[in-house]
Amino acid sequence: MNVAIITGASSGIGLGVARELHRRGWRVGLIARREDRLKQLAEELGDRVAFAIADVGDEAALIEAFNALESELGVCDLMLANAGIGDARSARDFSVAATKKVLNVNVEGVIHAIGAVVPNMVERGSGVVAATSSVAGFRAMPNFGPYCASKAYVSALLEAMRLDLRGAGVRVCTIHPGFVVSELTDQNNFYMPFLVSTERASRIIVDGLEEGKAEINFPWRMVALMKLIRWLPNWIFDPLVTLFSPIQPKRDS
Repeated sequence: MNVAIITGASSGIGLGVARELHRRGWRVGLIARREDRLKQLAEELGDRVAFAIADVGDEAALIEAFNALESELGVCDLMLANAGIGDARSARDFSVAATKKVLNVNVEGVIHAIGAVVPNMVERGSGVVAATSSVAGFRAMPNFGPYCASKAYVSALLEAMRLDLRGAGVRVCTIHPGFVVSELTDQNNFYMPFLVSTERASRIIVDGLEEGKAEINFPWRMVALMKLIRWLPNWIFDPLVTLFSPIQPKRDS
């Protein structure tokens, strides 16, 4: 029986994927900061589940949580580095603290999760490393600079890892969702095209992981749109995207 460990498992995609993997017979380890949420999910799932509290931005805490889950559930076959946060603001109101906070969770949190599993996976010649990036990593959008930058980093890191680990028995999968119902998207006060339910997103992700895909990109219309935008020249992209930006910059009086 396979063992999956998921960061950011207390809500959104992490919670949904945990439920879906458990439904398919996996043993599931849950990591997040909110103990009450994890305890509630563990009680819902019943057997074949364990949880540990950790902030993914704290490497020592994450390693301790990971080791505790492996001791209880067995060797990790799948690590899903999923924890993520956002911060919607224009660069006109740039915040060093807010930017560092996003990078600490979205970038360092992924690095810490990967570091917890890759050495052992390489040594034994098996395992899957997956991380939740975003279609926002394909090209930066106004007012979401730190978030887009963090997701672009995750996508590039995992792509390089996929190439490095060819032939080592360790598979690498990058997940690029569009808008998915979650606490993160609940904060958005603008129209989100092609919004996907958490349950459907979770099925798509788990299907892709079990099929051994290198990338899981959805929904296809949002992916196609973002890939098209990526190739637009700046003289078209800049005025067009700024015009339709959901958060308009403050104008000097």
